[in-house]
Amino acid sequence: MDKKTYATPDGNALIASYAWQPLLINTLMMPKGFHDEAHQHPWHQIIFPSRGLLRCSTGTHQFYIPHHRALFIPAHTRHESRALQDTTFIAVYLNPEFLIRLPTSSQPIEVTPFFRELILKLRQSVLRDQVQPPGILRLLAVLEDELNAEKDSSLELPMPQDRRLAPIVDALLSDPGSTKTLAQWARQTGATERTLSRVFQKEIQLTFPQWRQRLRLMTAMTLLEQGLPVQDAAHEVGYQSVSAFIEAFRLAFKLTPQQFKQQRSIE
Repeated sequence: MDKKTYATPDGNALIASYAWQPLLINTLMMPKGFHDEAHQHPWHQIIFPSRGLLRCSTGTHQFYIPHHRALFIPAHTRHESRALQDTTFIAVYLNPEFLIRLPTSSQPIEVTPFFRELILKLRQSVLRDQVQPPGILRLLAVLEDELNAEKDSSLELPMPQDRRLAPIVDALLSDPGSTKTLAQWARQTGATERTLSRVFQKEIQLTFPQWRQRLRLMTAMTLLEQGLPVQDAAHEVGYQSVSAFIEAFRLAFKLTPQQFKQQRSIE
């Protein structure tokens, strides 16, 4: 199919036009800064960037999806996306009537070489007019197994909903490099440090330092994708030591910042 600019109308229109099919695939383009407003699909969706970087939000979580990762979104899940760079992505729509063993919540996917080739095989197999080739159900069964593998939580940023944490979360989203401690936040918000720490862990199963580090690393990923040098990205998100930043990035994403910058697209 021809590449489009806007994801939402095309996705749901495509599903309405081919509602009997088990699988549909579209390739979409979003210019940097484009905001695909909150919407939902009646089918499951896989978002797989071949170029660029997307930030997707489901309200309770934010996901940063570079071109070597993917995101699974269950049917009827309200979500919105913003292109942090000029982005091209493969949108795979999966008919729930054909797939019953899938995750019930949105989750990032580590794109192994096998998963990458499987998605490309599906894209090549589905012809221009969404004609389904023989054997498509066997490929879908393999995809179902892959989607039920252990998820990659490194690109997932749970968003606390407790109102006591709102000013902290909003401030750090605006300035991930802030070095303000939880004790300082406690004095500013009127809650005790112990209370804030407990609420963080109860709501998102992460400590405050763990959540802030994940936010910093995701923000750094955006800066690296924009071409910022590793040292500048590290300092921008609050790391005084570049080596500490490189090690934290490597542990989170299984590659160094420089390797991330050198990742090739799949177009």
